[in-house]
Amino acid sequence: MEIHLIENLDNFAKLKNDLWECGWWKLKEEKARQLIGGKIYFHKSRVEPSFYGGTIVGYRVENDGQHEGRIVFEFEYNAACRNIRTDKYGWSMEMKIIAEPKQA
Repeated sequence: MEIHLIENLDNFAKLKNDLWECGWWKLKEEKARQLIGGKIYFHKSRVEPSFYGGTIVGYRVENDGQHEGRIVFEFEYNAACRNIRTDKYGWSMEMKIIAEPKQA
């Protein structure tokens, strides 16, 4: 699985080396769990190629505050996840999940 997200707020935090987290996404925890091991791509808009991304290694659910219940993805940066385009179909709100990505 892979997920494409519209990220315009710069909600990235470096954890260590190439390990990052980004949140706060309105997504069911079950779906977040299924995305572990898949690719994550960040876009400024639906029509622009990704500017950042990597492999999802985990997630957490925000426990309190204004983002309570939202998903924060932990991912390992991968330069191959930059400049990736996806078509305009299948977006819901600020995200698009592809169950079986096309093989290059």
